[in-house]
Amino acid sequence: MKILENLKLDSWYGILLYIGILFIASALFFDVDYLEEKHLFGFGLGLFLIGISFRIAEKYAHSFKHANILTGPAGYFSWKIIKHNLVSIIILINRIPRWLCLGVVY
Repeated sequence: MKILENLKLDSWYGILLYIGILFIASALFFDVDYLEEKHLFGFGLGLFLIGISFRIAEKYAHSFKHANILTGPAGYFSWKIIKHNLVSIIILINRIPRWLCLGVVY
């Protein structure tokens, strides 16, 4: 079960990334009777690209608090923020309308 610990499934976009990879692989390697492969592949590609664009946009913010009588001792704080850059915005704008159409590849 060490494999599941290394996947880092701590955020929703990380889960979308792995589900997209799973859908793409199932469309390429397995024969699904009740669903066309192009729809499954398009849906998986949309999920994969949304997950990758949010993973690209994940940044860390840092702050240092000086010691103060009222607030306590000094401290160094960091937290995750989502800050999209040009690449992640282009990926999102390109893939979200297609993903909403249930994976239809144009």
